[in-house]
Amino acid sequence: MSKEKYQALLAKYLNGECSDEERALLDQWYEALRSDGKKDIDLESTASFLERNWAALVPKIHPEPEQVKPLFQWWRWIAAASLVLAISASYFLGNKWWTVSSSAQSTALTESGLRKTNFSPRPQTITLPDGSTVVLEKNASLITARDFGKQQRAVYLQGGAFFSVKPNAKLPFLVHAGDVVTEVLGTSFRIQALANNRDIEVSVNTGRVSVYTLEKDKVKKRNGVILTPNQKAIISTELKTIQQGIVERPTLVDKGIPESSFIFEETTFDQVLKSIQNAYGIEIVVVNPAVKVCAFTGDLNGLELFPQLELLCGTINAKFETRGTAIFILGKGCD
Repeated sequence: MSKEKYQALLAKYLNGECSDEERALLDQWYEALRSDGKKDIDLESTASFLERNWAALVPKIHPEPEQVKPLFQWWRWIAAASLVLAISASYFLGNKWWTVSSSAQSTALTESGLRKTNFSPRPQTITLPDGSTVVLEKNASLITARDFGKQQRAVYLQGGAFFSVKPNAKLPFLVHAGDVVTEVLGTSFRIQALANNRDIEVSVNTGRVSVYTLEKDKVKKRNGVILTPNQKAIISTELKTIQQGIVERPTLVDKGIPESSFIFEETTFDQVLKSIQNAYGIEIVVVNPAVKVCAFTGDLNGLELFPQLELLCGTINAKFETRGTAIFILGKGCD
């Protein structure tokens, strides 16, 4: 069985899509490995356990030596982990936690805890010990720190995920993504690596988060920003720069705002823009005061923020543009 087919089978297992024969085969491999002394993964799913112990499973699937070599090249880090387990069995058998060192971290930070990886093609929800939830995207991994909940709530992320954090003012929630740290007290936000694999984007749905970079010899002075709802930050992991902006599709800060709030009749632009600003929590700046006294009549219900502004500005031949985390209205005014 090839590596690709093996991963596909594990993904089917996680999704509950295996046939009786496939499930029986995976269970058979699982029990075979456990009988060899690997009994330290009670908190992991069967599929996650099998994936991590691929090297130990190869001889049972491919007894021919020539087939083992290429798989080792692809999965040498798993084989190394299995070797460590075998050498240190006396320690790991009584310990459900394991340690991973990330070469991407310039601070040589060691991540210690329980790792979860989403092998499924669909997002997977994980509930943390404090009740917070994390929706892992495909191929994303999350390590929950071994000391989670003692002095702080720290997790380590590889890939993309959406976090809904339980409020706890005494225990800050820290998400480490390489050298980028996102710190919150209670909120919901998304972290994802961008297509170039060098930048990380953090966007906030509710609450406030502090985003900063880890740099050597800079403990008291961090390069960071505060993000509020509908704001995002793009962090360059190479240049250590942070660029703030507005998310692509802002949502209402207060989901309970009545529809009548977006129905206007002979209302000044100043009042309309203040209503929109309060609804989305985004600062709106009117460059020309003459625009504020213009009147607007219309129904903006059912439209997202930017289409609302397009419609509004179109009535007086004005335009808008985003500058950082604010929106600027530009126009000559009205007759």
